[in-house]
Amino acid sequence: MARCDSESDSGNDSETSQSNAAPTIDDATRRLGVESATAVARAVLEAAGDRPFRRFGRPATVAAAVRIASRRTEGPTVGLERIVPALAVDPGRVERAEARLTAALSEPADPDEIRTLRRRLVVAHELLAACEAGRRRPELPGSRLADAAPDLLARVDGPAGHCADLEGLEGSPAAEPRLRAHVERLEADLELARLGTTLYARLEDDCRR
Repeated sequence: MARCDSESDSGNDSETSQSNAAPTIDDATRRLGVESATAVARAVLEAAGDRPFRRFGRPATVAAAVRIASRRTEGPTVGLERIVPALAVDPGRVERAEARLTAALSEPADPDEIRTLRRRLVVAHELLAACEAGRRRPELPGSRLADAAPDLLARVDGPAGHCADLEGLEGSPAAEPRLRAHVERLEADLELARLGTTLYARLEDDCRR
């Protein structure tokens, strides 16, 4: 069947003139210090299929996948200024490969939504740690809340001693397992928000295999 993508039909396509020799995803993430993004980078490549490799070459496509993955995970975001010398790739080619890979993915959530979920998760972790230690609320100051979610600090450090997200759990024999379940839900919500539905679904499928 004839290809209809004009980019792929070019007979003198210079994008693939470089050698296809390239580090693996594991090598690339290790060189860039973003090993935690390895599974996500692999899912980015799987979502896009083989066409970006043919269009831009394997080195640039792998680099682009790692860059996308670093933006959608908790670790540091790697910029072109680090990628180019570490992986010996052309920056323009990486950017074009990144645009093609991104087009195959759903968008992550709005940054404000991601920040809100992250802060709620910090609160829930602190409350769970306090519950596990037999305390009614986190010990403040000294809690991560003071730095990570200062505007939520008052909600936890008030007379009720718990976050409004967890209303009704305090003092219950089931508080700890319910807090743990709440933390797990927030972790899943935050991962979905960061990754977008395409990557989240692929990673969930991989976990079930």
